[in-house]
Amino acid sequence: MNIITLDQKDVNQFWNLRICLLRELGEISTKTNLSNLEKSTKEYFLSNINKSLICYGVINNNDIISIASLCLFSRIPYQENLNGKEGYILNVFTSPEFRKKGLAKLLLQEIIRYANRHNIKKTCWRN
Repeated sequence: MNIITLDQKDVNQFWNLRICLLRELGEISTKTNLSNLEKSTKEYFLSNINKSLICYGVINNNDIISIASLCLFSRIPYQENLNGKEGYILNVFTSPEFRKKGLAKLLLQEIIRYANRHNIKKTCWRN
């Protein structure tokens, strides 16, 4: 298993894991228009990947089995963050059959390394 940085070619696998995550969280209902959600998600991914959206994945036999994302944004600088660069960690998900192997931890460590390399002063996530 290897960690990769996702790019545009990974849009379909990203979507497949994201929809599994949303279902698991109970965020998909009978009222959810999956076609619109898929279209919007893929458009966002393709427009933002490796710009304001950084995604890492774990590959197993050419399949992405675990993902974690960092959404980058800028805010008005303040004393502790004079460059204003911040990131929001989201979309952390591992396929059920590969859980309890520390994959999410590895991906979060990769996100932290990215943030440190790019002088992103603050990262957060909501549980």
